[in-house]
Amino acid sequence: MGWYGLEAFDLAIKRTKKTLIEPFVFWKWIRLGIIAIFIGGAGMGFPNFNLPASWQTESRKMDIPSIQEIFGKMTQFWHQYQTYILIGLAFIIFMILLFTLLSSVMEFVFVESLVTNSVTIRAYFRKYLRPGFNLFIVRIILGIIFLSLFLLVMIPVFRQLLSGTITPGLILRSIVWFFGIILILAVLSGITSSIISLAIPMVMYQEVGIITAIRKILGRFKEDWRQIAVYWVVRFFAWAAGAIVVGLAALILLILILLILLIPALILYFILSALGGSFLFWALMIPYGLIALVVSIILLLIVSVPLPVFMKYHLLTFMQRWYPDVRIPLADPVGKGVQSSDVVSA
Repeated sequence: MGWYGLEAFDLAIKRTKKTLIEPFVFWKWIRLGIIAIFIGGAGMGFPNFNLPASWQTESRKMDIPSIQEIFGKMTQFWHQYQTYILIGLAFIIFMILLFTLLSSVMEFVFVESLVTNSVTIRAYFRKYLRPGFNLFIVRIILGIIFLSLFLLVMIPVFRQLLSGTITPGLILRSIVWFFGIILILAVLSGITSSIISLAIPMVMYQEVGIITAIRKILGRFKEDWRQIAVYWVVRFFAWAAGAIVVGLAALILLILILLILLIPALILYFILSALGGSFLFWALMIPYGLIALVVSIILLLIVSVPLPVFMKYHLLTFMQRWYPDVRIPLADPVGKGVQSSDVVSA
């Protein structure tokens, strides 16, 4: 018996090729790109902190306001802009909840689109609205748990910062502790998200609830944890390599787009400048700029599609072997097996 995570690569590549290229359908790429935006997948970066040489002595105090002064200014700012702050926070929370809900439903839409090779956003969205809402609730609960854990482990740092004198050494230790906790929680969150992603096909094709599906995945994990461990390692390196390739391709494409669009823009600029008239200038340059922006977004969207499609096919192919009872009706990449429609509708 081999490693399913490695063996799934060949079929995942073939299925990605068949879905995206055989034949190439422009609107299929666009719809898959829109779905991929909602389900996420962006990398996470950590900034570098370079401390000046004058911070090297821990016993040396920094010339900063006292804790009382800081809290005084914060209290004053709060009383002055309390209404605007609350409105802003409410709007941000609402947008986060809305995006999380849409993302949860789109997870099912993405799987169904790739399994059937028929990208139909509205129909699948209505079909999987209920399980998507259940996933949304699970994600919100998990988000609250992770946030609570973060705040809990940060309490000692807050106490030290509020206890009295702030030294460079204390700030450095706090920064190291902060990013260490962020890294640990990011790993735990990634594992949790992977388990949920594996549970989604089970919800769809075994018609069970999301909690039941997660329990089954965890049970299977206890029985065969080596396969899932190799699967995680393989996916990490595959996603990292794919992200680099896609990033370079997007950068090259963006430079080419800018060069191609810049020449007509300069010609148009000089012609309009010679003719004179600010109204005519802006009346033509603004639409041109908007068209250039739309073209750039569409092309970059197309470039970003293959990686999430491949990664999802890799997950589904792995699930077929690791948990065959799920019975995912994936079409055979060479044309045999279950349905493989290339229909694309709204």
